[in-house]
Amino acid sequence: AWSLWNEGKWSEIIDEDLGDLYPPVEVMKSIHIEVMKCIHIGLLCCQNRAIDRPTMAEVDLMLNYETDRPSPKEPPCTTLPAFSDKPGHSSSNNVTFTRIEGR
Repeated sequence: AWSLWNEGKWSEIIDEDLGDLYPPVEVMKSIHIEVMKCIHIGLLCCQNRAIDRPTMAEVDLMLNYETDRPSPKEPPCTTLPAFSDKPGHSSSNNVTFTRIEGR
């Protein structure tokens, strides 16, 4: 989602199956503005560092009023390597989890 947002292709984030639910053209502009606002706020809420994420009070203000919203930073998950497909094993950030199952 962040990559599409950063490339200005935020509308590609929207599920194409919702296309039939869109209202008439005259209402589309305001809906696109609201959708873009929600995507923007969602990306801000996913920031890696807690200090960079908005508080719930700030989210409420951003959703209900026209306020300045900071640009979301690239999340670390867009640059992390893929995880192993080995069942029951995963490792990230020097933390290992092994699931042990009984007979």
